[in-house]
Amino acid sequence: SLIMAKLGEGDPRWIVEQRADGSNVNQWHWTEKDVTQWVKTRVRELLQNQVILEKRAMMIRTTILDKVDGEANLYNRKGKVSFLMEINFSISWEGEAFDTP
Repeated sequence: SLIMAKLGEGDPRWIVEQRADGSNVNQWHWTEKDVTQWVKTRVRELLQNQVILEKRAMMIRTTILDKVDGEANLYNRKGKVSFLMEINFSISWEGEAFDTP
């Protein structure tokens, strides 16, 4: 059977009462932060103008990110951080072949 604590009883670490100051002590309650813009900027920084392959006879590199869309969120519940993102991107690239003896 399910036993619930009565109001005022129970473990003092359970921070479940409404606080007058509205603080989220020890990140116990659910918080969510939209980090979409940061992720889009970071994806551009990491993927644009990067050499993907460089061998004696060829080189392949990314040029520009044509499109980056989607969303990314940071969640915190009971002090545990989770990250969820769904990002779609389209990237242009170019390759070069070299004459080798």
